Amino acid sequence: MEKNTSFTEGKIMQPLLLFAVPVLLALFLQAMYGAVDLLIVGKFASSADVSAVSTGSQIMTTLTNLVSSFAMGTTILLGQQIGSGKKEEGGRTVGTAILLFAGIAVIMSVILVVFAPQVSSLMNAPEEAF
Repeated sequence: MEKNTSFTEGKIMQPLLLFAVPVLLALFLQAMYGAVDLLIVGKFASSADVSAVSTGSQIMTTLTNLVSSFAMGTTILLGQQIGSGKKEEGGRTVGTAILLFAGIAVIMSVILVVFAPQVSSLMNAPEEAF
């Protein structure tokens, strides 16, 4: 017997939790990575190093939240299309989202590599590191 999880029929709490828990877990793990990184660096490095790790962790958390927000928006649009029976449009939405995320990854990679000295000066990091 195959169990079909639907967000349009029946109780909503269990399917919603099954959907939300992996997202929340990923965000929690990202935050814990930053915290553990700070603990390790704090034990063995100087205060400038701890400050650099803290700033980097904040930037990574912000980027992770931005990408998660785009993913949730895509999921909402996909759910609306599948719920209304427009599965072909849902497939196009998934394809568009994949291209969007690939484009964001390429653009952010280029920006961070090209503008690394400017970004480091904004964060008050020494430029000789680059």
